[in-house]
Amino acid sequence: MNDIFIRKDKKMNTELTIKETQEAAFVVLKKLKEIFDRNNWKYYLAYGTLLGAIRHNGFIPWDDDIDIWVPRKDYELFIKYCIEHEQDLKPFELFHYKLKKNYVYTIGRFSDSRYKTDYENVKDYGLGVFVDIYPLDGMNPNDFHICKKINKVKREIAICGTIKIPRKNKIKYLLKLPYALVVKKKNLNKLLKLNDNLAQKYDFESCNNFCCMAWDSKQFPYKKEWLGNCTHIFNGELFRIPENYDEILKKLYGDYMKFPPKEERVGHHYYKVYKR
Repeated sequence: MNDIFIRKDKKMNTELTIKETQEAAFVVLKKLKEIFDRNNWKYYLAYGTLLGAIRHNGFIPWDDDIDIWVPRKDYELFIKYCIEHEQDLKPFELFHYKLKKNYVYTIGRFSDSRYKTDYENVKDYGLGVFVDIYPLDGMNPNDFHICKKINKVKREIAICGTIKIPRKNKIKYLLKLPYALVVKKKNLNKLLKLNDNLAQKYDFESCNNFCCMAWDSKQFPYKKEWLGNCTHIFNGELFRIPENYDEILKKLYGDYMKFPPKEERVGHHYYKVYKR
């Protein structure tokens, strides 16, 4: 009886439009800004959110995702804050392996629990509308060994976090299946902790180069001097952005002020959002 009720209730919930998801995510971003500014912690709009700020003064119209960068020291302070103020923060909550044992990603996500996000082929861990928080660590672009170790752990995390092992290519699927089945038995929370520890090999404060090692050690090395102290309009409000955003966006997107072809103006996130 309960299963029938749940299925019926889910059908009654209407999927949010991109515009509605953007509005809900912006509320989460404003809450983050409030917390970070009150505690004098640094954050920066990043990736597509930074591009949206510069090119559109807000969201890229076809994108509903918000990303921020946070230097490792402030990132860890924020995690501690969320642990200590877990009840006070509701309906907002932080998803991170230190707080949620069933979490599946190598970065933090600050979420509004009044919503429900359903991912395609990802284990459900209760996520609402969210903002991605990428920790920034120091980087040695010549240390290929640490990058290789991180990428191996990340592959295992990705396998553990999926419901089914993807089979886009039948031959590759059959070749990788034995390895994937072994990895599936590993403790995901321990893998995330290992990834986090490996990512912090080089201290952000003492390095000239940085990136989000925990998420993608194949990223370009960014120069710390590019961060600076700058703000820009996003959705009618001021938020921190890297001072040398031009260099960063060129690395990421090339001619970033040029719009992509119409057929490419679509979101690249495999999830649907509902109001609870």
